[in-house]
Amino acid sequence: MKFKHSLITLSLFSVFSYSTAVNAAVVEGIESSTGYAANYALTGNEMTLDFASVSWNVVKVSTVKELSNALSKAAPGDKIVIAAGTYASKFKLNKGGFKDKPIWIVAEDASKMPVLDGGDYDNGTTFAIDGDTKGIGYIYVQNIKVTNGRGGITVDHADYVTIDGVEVYNVGQAAIHLRDGSQYNIVKNSYLHDTGLYNVKYGEGVYIGSDYKKWPGGSSKSKYDPKVDYAQIINNTIGPNVTAEHIDIKEGSSYAYIIGNTFDAAGMNDILNGGLSYIDFKGNYSETAYNKGNQNGNKYFENAFEVNTKSPGWGYYNNIHDNVLTFNDEYYSKGVSVTMTLALGSKGKAKTSETTKNKKPEHWVVKSSIKGETRVSNNTRIPADTSKMYKGNISEY
Repeated sequence: MKFKHSLITLSLFSVFSYSTAVNAAVVEGIESSTGYAANYALTGNEMTLDFASVSWNVVKVSTVKELSNALSKAAPGDKIVIAAGTYASKFKLNKGGFKDKPIWIVAEDASKMPVLDGGDYDNGTTFAIDGDTKGIGYIYVQNIKVTNGRGGITVDHADYVTIDGVEVYNVGQAAIHLRDGSQYNIVKNSYLHDTGLYNVKYGEGVYIGSDYKKWPGGSSKSKYDPKVDYAQIINNTIGPNVTAEHIDIKEGSSYAYIIGNTFDAAGMNDILNGGLSYIDFKGNYSETAYNKGNQNGNKYFENAFEVNTKSPGWGYYNNIHDNVLTFNDEYYSKGVSVTMTLALGSKGKAKTSETTKNKKPEHWVVKSSIKGETRVSNNTRIPADTSKMYKGNISEY
């Protein structure tokens, strides 16, 4: 079943010592009392995580078998505590909690985060949260490392999932994918790097939604609910070596909040597929603010933010403000010759590759290719260049 949404309170900081430490510094655009994007409260759909009032059923695990069993038998109010160590397997959670009894999956020691190791970036997802068609929700994942899967973490048919303080790295495609009708989910305080080892084209940091070809009625065999709304991506470090967009907001998705993140462009290389921007806006009504991005000498890097449309009516009404973007402008006047391997495959064995092409990076802060309006305000470009701020149908306020 899907969940009814109502304005409710959050009480986290007295419970999570790690979250408290990370959020001790004030992050602009993030409400300190809730840890949410400041404007998210306007939706009236905040998540209950009043953990102080929960009587937890503590399940301690220290082996692959114990962790797999705990996830398969998880029930509302379970606190699954994972001991330090490496857990070599792929894992799935298909049970959910309630707003007053969430499921909490957390490291025993935040300074010694357990590693979920899927074994091979060619196949499968290392940690899948999947409600199938019935839907699950109210899940909190905290202080774990995830590596060696085709995907790192996927969230399907699941609402009110928080991914907090995780590290996802050395994965074949995207680090985290919010997909198939999942709404009101949060990725925060996390470190995402070294993606796209199997296919650089799909090596995003956070992928929100699905390509229109994978919607019901689309040309793909995959059929995903496109409505992945109200995602919050806040206070994360994304990069280096995230090969495609750091955040890809797909058509069909609305009201994403991208606040207070740090983007490192080093290692981005999907230039032949247009994946060389921190964020590609193809959804509607998102807010992106107080982020910092640095090109860090990547000669392939193109534009900080791009607005595109792949399906009629999408890519509109996005608001981009108060971001600071640092470019290496010695590159944008020069063409670069690129030969890109598309799919490395299992264990680095090359399968396909693209031919060499010449590209000329442009270095816009925001570049829009659509007729719909994009709103911008108070963005900072380093080095300053008023002629390279905005291109397309963009309205400053």
